[in-house]
Amino acid sequence: MKILLTGALCVLSLCACPAPAPGQSTPGENSTLALRVSLELKKEAHWQRVDPQTVFHHGDAIRFRFVTSLGGFLYVMNRSSDGEVSWLFPLSYEGQKSRVEPGPDYLIPGTNGSFVVGGRAGFDITYWILSPAPMDMSETALPAPGSQPSTLEPRCRAETLKARGLCTDERAGPRPFSQSGQAAPLGALEGKPLLSRELKFESKNDSTHISLANPRSGVIVYEFLIAHN
Repeated sequence: MKILLTGALCVLSLCACPAPAPGQSTPGENSTLALRVSLELKKEAHWQRVDPQTVFHHGDAIRFRFVTSLGGFLYVMNRSSDGEVSWLFPLSYEGQKSRVEPGPDYLIPGTNGSFVVGGRAGFDITYWILSPAPMDMSETALPAPGSQPSTLEPRCRAETLKARGLCTDERAGPRPFSQSGQAAPLGALEGKPLLSRELKFESKNDSTHISLANPRSGVIVYEFLIAHN
């Protein structure tokens, strides 16, 4: 899949939306929860939160919703099923900043923007990096374009298709960061204390809550796989 920025919709930017309404919990309340991430699909004029294991179709418009209880600096990179790589956030030419604050919802790429599903059937991998300090995410940290194209194709889980009429693939969604493979942004993370294996992933109401049992200083990093036909 090639995730294309729908520039015709708006000037892309990371938008800090209003904080959750009273009674709506945020990451870190009454738990060690650090992050919450969800995937949204545009249906007509409305955005709808969907199962992170959803298998998307060509032309679908999608976006991420991200909440953190830890302030820091967020970097998001995508490796398409064609093997192409690109930064999703921040985009310097759009004036975006990597700094994120605890509490509010952040939409990526922005309030009125989206990514459009395209390219060969398979899995995109988005790499999410939340660092306590700014990082040098120069182009030299990116793997070579076209390297290691995905050979996997999504398949619908029979029980979900039968029960809910949805096509989902259990391989999609968030997971711990894998340091194997040329597609990972190893150049930017080399020598830094990474918090990945310690992360706990829990699905709640089509959102993924990512917690850290023993919070300590380091770079939080994980992957989010997007399945598409």
